[in-house]
Parts: sequence; C-alpha cells; structure tokens
Amino acid sequence: MYSEDDLIWLAENGITPESLEKQLQIFTKGVEPPAIKRIATCNDGIRVVNDAEVEMYQTAWNDYIENNPDKTTHFIPASGTANRLFRALYRFYYSEHTEPQTNIEKNFFKHLQSFAFFNELNVICIQKEKKDIHELIEQKQYKLILEYMFFEKGANYSQLPNALFKFHTDKSMRYAAFQKYLPKKIAKYASFEHTRTPIQENLLECAMVSGVKKGNVRVCFTVNKEHLNQIAEYIEEYKKPIEKKLSVSLDVHLSVQHPSTQTVIVKDDNSFFRDKDNKITFTYAGHGALLENLNAIDAEIVFIKNIDNAVPDTLKKTTSSYKKMLAGILLSTRNKIRYYVDLLDMPNLPEDKLIEIIHFVENELNVKKQSILSLPKGVLLQYLKEKLDRPLRVCGMVKKEEEQGGEPFWVEQKDGTTSLQIVDFYQISNDQKALELFDTATHFNPVDIVCSIVDKDGSKYDLSKFVDEEAYIIARKKKKDEWLKRLEFPGLWNGAMAHWNTIFVEVPIKTFNPVKTINDLLRYEHQNQ
Repeated sequence: MYSEDDLIWLAENGITPESLEKQLQIFTKGVEPPAIKRIATCNDGIRVVNDAEVEMYQTAWNDYIENNPDKTTHFIPASGTANRLFRALYRFYYSEHTEPQTNIEKNFFKHLQSFAFFNELNVICIQKEKKDIHELIEQKQYKLILEYMFFEKGANYSQLPNALFKFHTDKSMRYAAFQKYLPKKIAKYASFEHTRTPIQENLLECAMVSGVKKGNVRVCFTVNKEHLNQIAEYIEEYKKPIEKKLSVSLDVHLSVQHPSTQTVIVKDDNSFFRDKDNKITFTYAGHGALLENLNAIDAEIVFIKNIDNAVPDTLKKTTSSYKKMLAGILLSTRNKIRYYVDLLDMPNLPEDKLIEIIHFVENELNVKKQSILSLPKGVLLQYLKEKLDRPLRVCGMVKKEEEQGGEPFWVEQKDGTTSLQIVDFYQISNDQKALELFDTATHFNPVDIVCSIVDKDGSKYDLSKFVDEEAYIIARKKKKDEWLKRLEFPGLWNGAMAHWNTIFVEVPIKTFNPVKTINDLLRYEHQNQ
C-alpha cells in the first residue's frame, strides 16, 4: 500500500504506518456522536457558588500558591494569525463595492480611531500616501486603507500572529479615569506601552492568579512553528517590565504542535489525497492535538484558557478572582478524592464511609451509575477507586447570551455511567435530537478551566489514557470539484477529557470577553474605559 517514498515521507513527519491505518479505519467506520441524556443546568450539573464561598475558595487558592509557587502552569493555546479577525473585511475588499455595505463594515471604518492599531496604521498611510486615514476615508479610499492594513506593502497584519496583534490601548491620559478600579498590583504602574497585545494581557493575568512575590509564574503558550522565534523575541523583551513591576519571575515556555499529531486528508472513497509531488497530504488535527503538549507539562495544576479571551486592566481583578475561585474548588475536591482513595485501601472499610464515598462520586464528581448498589462489594470498591483516581478539572460556565461555544451536558458513557461533558456543535451536527437539546442549553464553556493532572502521590497521569477514542470528528470540504475529508482529534476539552472527573461552576459573563472578529475590539470591555 505504501511506496518507499511514502514511508520516508511518513517518517519525516513522525507518523507511523500503524497510526495512519488507525485513521483510515476511523474514516471507514465513521464516528458516533456523544450519547447526550440532558443539558446540565444550575443545580443539575452546574454548581452555583455564593459570595461567601467565592471568598473562601479564593483564600484557599492564595494560601496554596503561597506555599507551592512552582507547582502551577498556565496553558494557553495561541496558534494562528490575526488573519481570521478580518473575514468580514476581506469580503468587502474582494467585492465589487467601493464603499462599506454592511453594518460590520460601516462600524469598522466609523470607529477606526478607537482601535489600538490605529496610530501605527495611520503613520503608514501618511508615509505612503501623504494623507492620514481621515483624509483617505473622506476620499472614499476604503480599500486602500485595507491594503495597508492587510498586506506587506503596509502593516501586514494578515501575517501577524494573533497573539501579537494590538488589542488594547493603554494611554496615560486615560489611566487616571480608571485607576481606582484596578487591583493594587496593576495600579502601581500606568503603562508598559501605549498598546497591549494578547500575550501581554495574558501574562499580566497569569501573574495575578499564580504569582507570589519573588516567585515564578509559569506559562506555556502553544504556537505555530513559523511564529516561534518572533513570539519568543517579543516575550523576552516584554516580560522584563512585568517582572520588575510585579516582583515575579516569568518562566515562559513556547510549545509547538508535533508533526506526528497531524492527520491525513482523504478523498470520498478514503483513498489518499496527494499533492502535486504525489505526497500524502496532512493537516493539523484541531485543538485536540494539543493533548500531547498538555501531557508534556511538568506541573500539578494547570489553568487552561484561549489567547483571545484577553481583557484590559479594568477587568483583570474580576477574571483573576474567579480563576482563583475555580482553583480553590479544585483543591477542596482534590483533597477529598485523596482522602477517599486512602479509605478504599483500608482492609475493612466501614459501611457508613462506603456510602459517603458513593455519595461523593455521584453528587460532587457527577458520575452516576444506576446499578451501583447492586454491585458485589469487591467490584464496587474497584469501581469507586477507578472513578476517583483520574485527572480532575473544574470548568467555568457562563450564561448563554449572544456568544456560542461548547455546552454542558450529561452524557452516557460506554460503561453505563452518566457524567458531565462539554459538547461542541460539530460533535452532534448529524444528530437532530441532540441539536434540539443544544439549542435549549442555558450555559456554555468559555474555556476557563483549571486541572489537577497528578495522583495522590504526585505522579503525573498519562492523559492519553483518559480520551474518548470514539470522539474523533470527520470534516468534509469541497476543493474545486472534489470532496475531501479530514480527521480532527477529540477536542482538548471535549473528547480528550471525556474520562476526567468534571465539575461545572457558574461564573459571570464578564469573565468572558473573546475577540473572534475585528469589531469585537470595539466592545466596551475592550475599550479600557
């Protein structure tokens, strides 16, 4: 089946024929959607925490990090370019229209001066055209402005890593107006620069969540290989002001998705799609491929979030506070798990303690099994130990308004248990009944997750052992006149964590401020006012 050239090409990409065969089998067999039972709602899968508990859990986290400053890492997927922010503007640029048509297009040009990148773009326009942006707009030169914004003749933002795109303005003239709202650590300085990128904002937030005086703040960004040096140089230059002002050391690691986690592209008949050089073609396999990067992290506790959920200083106190709350809940739950695992090792476990453990597994870890009380004693003890001795994650859930994301569900597993899962739309797109439930969900996942990835003895779990191997995604796309298929790994916070212990906790919507399109930066939350 494979030529000698094929085998050499596979080896160069770190892909074995066996792993490729597994992928082909998935294409042939197809995938099953998750067995959704019902949506998770407040007090039925989503925990609601009162103000006193919020403060208690925040204090628990602060105490822990003070005594264990080197056991935590922040894991932030940060691949991709700023290109995706401009999709609506590309449609206008390549259209036959000479003036903005849609509200998105009109708002962009109307409020151009409000964007953090405005000054840089304006200088380029003056240098190239001897006219500023306002003059070009008056002359209806909208597409010329976009040329200088997108392409190499100007700012070339389309090729800039999303992590380095200017999100926020931090001008000293605005500083006095919001100084009183800032956390003390941030209020000590006015500005490191006049603009902030997602990298900058996230490093600051990480320092607020897990930084202690003269301690290390460990952060891992996953980036594209072609952006590695550019981002590394930027961080090296920028992190020094943070370290000086906040009295911390930033230990930043950049991680690249390994070529071996690519997946094959096939035709509709599952034969290989080959390039012009007759090479088997591969593609990146979605964020689930980052499980390998997460598995390589040397830490006990890991915070996970997306790079584009980056907030200005006015919101950092809120976002960092609720991250601490989630971490405090994680610590409390982990302590109970370790206590109960030790109890299960006792030769004669008292009956009342057995009932207590069952109650904990079912009502705090949200793992339910209808026939649990009918299991033989030995089988029951083994079942409980297996359910306790797993990675643990606590996930923030925000009320569903305009934003969309993975949603919280009760899902039936192959072993007959029902547990909490984050399910994305694409996992159930062919399941009409599940889609109807999806539309009724009250909350969604903002990717605000804190994890414990070690057992009670401090040994790391092999995270690859807790993946739902049935949760791959098959995507179809037409290229010219031919339909092609590609495979995505189980999503990092979906199928890749399907067999983790999972707790959902409601957090305020103001903790979620993603930038998915360029005009998201015009929202009040991102205007630093």
